[in-house]
Amino acid sequence: MLPLGSVPYRDCQRIGRRAFLQIGSAGLAGLTLPNLLRAGEETPATPSPPARACIVIYLAGGPSHHETFDPKPSAPMRVRGPWGAIPTRIPGIQFGEMLPQLAAMNDRFSLLRALNHTNSLHNPWPMLTGTFAHRTTIGAAVNFLQRGERAELPTFVNLGPKLSIGSGVLGGTYDPLEIPEPTRAEQSLQEFLPAREIDPNRLSDRTTLLRQVDDLRRLVDAGPAVGAQDRAQQRAFSILTSSRVRDAFDLTAEPESRRDRFGANSFGQSCLLARRLVEAGTRIVQINWYNREDGFAVGWDVHGDDQTGLVRMEQQLCPRFDQGLSALLSDLEERGLLASTLVVATGEFGRTPHISRLGGRDHWPYCFSALLAGGGVKAGRVVGGSDKQGAYPADRPVSPADFAATCCRLLGVDPNTDDRLRPMLFEGHAVEELWN
Repeated sequence: MLPLGSVPYRDCQRIGRRAFLQIGSAGLAGLTLPNLLRAGEETPATPSPPARACIVIYLAGGPSHHETFDPKPSAPMRVRGPWGAIPTRIPGIQFGEMLPQLAAMNDRFSLLRALNHTNSLHNPWPMLTGTFAHRTTIGAAVNFLQRGERAELPTFVNLGPKLSIGSGVLGGTYDPLEIPEPTRAEQSLQEFLPAREIDPNRLSDRTTLLRQVDDLRRLVDAGPAVGAQDRAQQRAFSILTSSRVRDAFDLTAEPESRRDRFGANSFGQSCLLARRLVEAGTRIVQINWYNREDGFAVGWDVHGDDQTGLVRMEQQLCPRFDQGLSALLSDLEERGLLASTLVVATGEFGRTPHISRLGGRDHWPYCFSALLAGGGVKAGRVVGGSDKQGAYPADRPVSPADFAATCCRLLGVDPNTDDRLRPMLFEGHAVEELWN
């Protein structure tokens, strides 16, 4: 794992975590980066799938489907909530009124409206791994299964706080490069990238010791693993001296008008940075919306015990989500990247089909929604549906394993080819209605 900087966070279960700075200098990073890069040297590259890249937006805390993608305007007030529903570009499909920009472009993405599982705790495992059995994320699995390509940019990048899952059984080689503060990404990178004014030749001294150690090792081991290690170190050194890496993380290179288009907040700027990374060559970017930017509860956890409840949906959450995600999809499309970039947005669950006495909604894993766009997904489709109160699936339920199988199919990988990943999709079936 390569956490850069630190971000504490806490959810309503009062579970605290902190990602500590583990990389202190360019030389130390040179010793660590090969572990991340060695994946690219083990097997030949796989054929190009429909989706060359993937942006995973994880809405920690669990967004309410009633106020976003699955409103129930005909239900009683306690169910439908205080906000109305608005029409979208697809006849008969409505969104919550706090998502006007996404409603005006929903013919460019598709929805799953009947996701469901049974874990009501704040836990990223189901939706980001496809199973409760292990902690190997879909991103890490794709990173592992698509190893073999030589890339100047890190293959897998995590924007936002660290979660409790990652490479799991695959080992730290397939963990993402972590950027806990996306709005200060370039400053974070200075912890392990050389300053612009430093001559890259100075870094060659830092590799001399590694070469001397390798020379001693070759005396006792001349196998192919040695060559792979050398190539991984060479790639690490290449990244350390690459202006392209530094430039990809530099949001100040974007015009102010474009930065404003995404929103002057952590989520919006994370979406812009994700686009920059994908455009530069990063394969997987995961955005974790798990901050306390508005000073209240973490992410989308709107119980009401923070004295704001659903008000946060109107004042902070929905406007930022609507602006940032719509800007991301439009920007990718304008640059010709959406067709080859799978974008998914989901939380760990939805919220209760009734508003609590505290003015919020509680945890509800039994029915919720997810958005998918680009990367082989046919736009404008709505798969599945909930009952009249949005409580349970009424049509085409989709499990976390199905969701994982769908993402992997779109990315052209098959976890069942490796025994360490087989449990991820053992019972999962891709939602083929999204592309057939």
